Amino acid sequence: MPEAVDYFSNHQLKLRFPWRLYHGPLVSTAARVVRESSAAEVLNVGSGPFFEFSSLPQEGRRYTICDIEPRAISLARSLHGERLAGADVLRPDAPLPYADGRFDLVLSMDVIEHLPRPEPWLAELVRVLRPGGTLFLTTPNYGSFSLLPWIEKTVLEAIARMQGFTRRGLHPTPFDKSSLMSTLREAGTTDIQVNTISFGWVLAATARRPHDS
Repeated sequence: MPEAVDYFSNHQLKLRFPWRLYHGPLVSTAARVVRESSAAEVLNVGSGPFFEFSSLPQEGRRYTICDIEPRAISLARSLHGERLAGADVLRPDAPLPYADGRFDLVLSMDVIEHLPRPEPWLAELVRVLRPGGTLFLTTPNYGSFSLLPWIEKTVLEAIARMQGFTRRGLHPTPFDKSSLMSTLREAGTTDIQVNTISFGWVLAATARRPHDS
């Protein structure tokens, strides 16, 4: 019987076909958000080994990363060294180890759908943003017009099983555009925009922490 996916190993798969068809646009969209922002301090939550680091704008920016997987953070440190301002291992369900308003921009790519209760986690992302700062996150699109649920259950599950794992139970909190916007609104963010990328398989959202929060 195939095992549940090991998230550390799964980061390596993002670079391979067909997974890169999904993940490539996430990275390019994140790079655009970073480039268009005036962010000096950037946090990537759920970073994994941060393979996409070299694809993101570097000049004038300091990147801090964090993840619950010690192996991922160790690999990120060996890959990127002093180019990272920080690389921290998180304790599951614990607050982020950063001061309120520490970061200008918080990135989190395809993490929120893995959380049975995303609301406290999202509140932490907003907390560490400076007032007026930008949040960028992505999540699979489970909207009624998306083919992703069918593709996940058939093609992607078949490929995963050939590689020794199963995708079943991978995303306990699926989102469509409406539910993602509602969740961001309830978290107190403003200027919310949600677009589809990666052939419509992915929701890419930007939002801001209000200036008066």
